[in-house]
Amino acid sequence: MAGAEGSLGATLALSRDVLLEGMPGLPQAHRIFLASHYPDAHVRRAALRSIGVVFEDDTSFVNEGFHLTPNKPSDVHVHIGRNVSIAPNVTCICDSCANNGVEINGYRYVSERLTRRADVIIRDDAWIGAGAVLLPGVTVGRCAVVGAGCVLTRDADDYGIYAGVPGRKVGDVRQWEGDSDGR
Repeated sequence: MAGAEGSLGATLALSRDVLLEGMPGLPQAHRIFLASHYPDAHVRRAALRSIGVVFEDDTSFVNEGFHLTPNKPSDVHVHIGRNVSIAPNVTCICDSCANNGVEINGYRYVSERLTRRADVIIRDDAWIGAGAVLLPGVTVGRCAVVGAGCVLTRDADDYGIYAGVPGRKVGDVRQWEGDSDGR
C-alpha cells in the first residue's frame, strides 16, 4: 500500500477508502495515531480494531482522543458493545504498572493492589463522558453513564450514573421515568 512505509504525513494524505482497505498494512505507530486523532469515525474504528479493540458491531461511536493502554495488540482488550457513545479524550487502561520502577515494583502493596492487567468491557448503550478514565478489569454496565472526568476503578452497574474521582454511583438513569417533565 502506498504510504505504508512512508511518513505519517504520507499516510494522512491517503483517501478514506484506501485507509480502510489498507489499515493492517500501516505501521503500528500510524494506526495508533489514526485510532485517536483521525477525524473520520470509520477510519478511527478500523484503526482501533487493528490495535486490539473488540467491537460488537459498527453501531458504537468512539470520539477523537480515545487512548488505550497497552496501545498495541496484546492479550488484554477493550470490548465495546452495541450503541455505545464514547466522548472525546477517554482513556481505557488494560495494563497498569510502574513501568520503569525497580524498587517500587518489589513492594507487595504495589504488586498486589496496583499492578493490574485485565480487559475493560463496555456493555450495550453505555455512555462514557469526556475525559473519563476506565481502569483494568472494569465493566461498564448496560445503559450506564460515566460522567466527564470520572475515574472508574470498579464496575458500573447497569443503568447506573457514575461521577467523581474515584467514580461513585450518584444515580440511576431510570429514576426520573415517572416525572412529567422527564428530568
